[in-house]
Amino acid sequence: MLDVNKILDMSITLTSEHDYNKILEKIVTCAMDLTNCEGGTLYLFRNERLEFMIMRNVDPEVQRRGGKAAPMELDEAKVCGYSAIHRTLVNVPDVYAENTDFDFSGPKKYDKMFGCRTMSMLAFPLINHEEKLIGVAQLLNARDENNELIAFTEEHEVLIRALASMAAVSLSNMQYIGQIKQLLHSIVNVFTNAIDARTPYNYYHSKHVHDLVVDFVEYSNTAEEGNGRHFDAGHREELELAALMHDIGKLVTPLDVMNKETRLAGRLEMVLNRLKYIRALKQIDFFEERCSKDEYNAEAEYIAKMTELILQINSAGFLEDAKEMQIKELAEKTYCDTDGTVLPYITPEETVCLLIKKGTLTDEEREIMKQHAVYTERFLTAMNFDEHYKNVRTWASNHHEFLNGTGYPKGLSGDDLPFEVRLLTIADVFDALTSDDRPYKRPHSKESAFHILSRMAEDGQIDEAVLAEFRQSIEWNEKRKENEN
Repeated sequence: MLDVNKILDMSITLTSEHDYNKILEKIVTCAMDLTNCEGGTLYLFRNERLEFMIMRNVDPEVQRRGGKAAPMELDEAKVCGYSAIHRTLVNVPDVYAENTDFDFSGPKKYDKMFGCRTMSMLAFPLINHEEKLIGVAQLLNARDENNELIAFTEEHEVLIRALASMAAVSLSNMQYIGQIKQLLHSIVNVFTNAIDARTPYNYYHSKHVHDLVVDFVEYSNTAEEGNGRHFDAGHREELELAALMHDIGKLVTPLDVMNKETRLAGRLEMVLNRLKYIRALKQIDFFEERCSKDEYNAEAEYIAKMTELILQINSAGFLEDAKEMQIKELAEKTYCDTDGTVLPYITPEETVCLLIKKGTLTDEEREIMKQHAVYTERFLTAMNFDEHYKNVRTWASNHHEFLNGTGYPKGLSGDDLPFEVRLLTIADVFDALTSDDRPYKRPHSKESAFHILSRMAEDGQIDEAVLAEFRQSIEWNEKRKENEN
């Protein structure tokens, strides 16, 4: 008599599993349990052939030596091929019977190799709700309550047909989820490449931050001396997406800000030409006896000195106080143009650029650059992530926030910043410091970068404990990759 409880238990088992590989195994083990058989094999239909996925056997030795079978072409002479082609269940009471239409050379060879006796065989197709063939499963050697080999019964067939229907739907759902995830990741990669491709100066930045996060997860999940933190598949995927999309807001950052290599950038040539022009005007004054030779020489020497100063400051990492005073003095100087107009040696805009204390951006340009974090949150909010990715927006958009509240764009602090944000912040800064594709600065060594990060931790900007874990993950992964090579 058909056991309804078995079908209910089977349904719960299949629908409660969300891991693709585990669901494949459960299909085989459920089929074996329902029929009390010795072994089962599952193939998925891909590229017009059956690809081996999993094999299970009650005999541990057979299980161990079973290995992985080669893909199977669709052949009506093979039981699985016939089942796939005709989409029907095939029940073979005895593979050694003489009046069979199938080629059982494979099972017979298998029997000789392992000293087994294959008797009954049951193959059944997995067909989803769209009538698409998902795969084929094959069972071997049904047994009675005394574990004696028997043929698969009609009750077995009923149970297996129910299992096949549920399994096909479960596999289809898992495949659809996989396809949706692949689509999401491909869209994310397109965005990431578009962001990084806008400027040659951080082309691999998003990828590097992502890789640093992946290495951290690997260290946390597998290292013996790890930090005790474990990332399951969903947590890991969510964190990786946040790492890839943390700079998505840079899609709207002006390129003249993103690509600004020096303080003056495109203004440099205009400044230098103006100084040459002023010197030429002074030279004309000398020729026309409106100034002495000493006055002209003094002006020429001053302009040469200022030209050299401007060239130094334009590409310097940090503006020294003495040079700052010289620029302020230069900004106060004026000259009289040929039409009598009095003009400054350097304009207010040029002065602001030259007086940048550190880096290449003015305060106004820095505020424009900071807006990318605002746009990151705005864009990711519009993407309407579901429950599985609910944290991506928060983690990605807050990677410039600091624990002491001095970050941007919201000035968050302390408990407002979860571990994932703290990790992304450190990975982002580390890559920015060590990157060798920034023309406006030399890359820091790993040790120098960690020295700077340590100072940031001392100042309360980043998490000291997470920084220690991050450094350990860098060192652990370096050793792992060396051993792999």
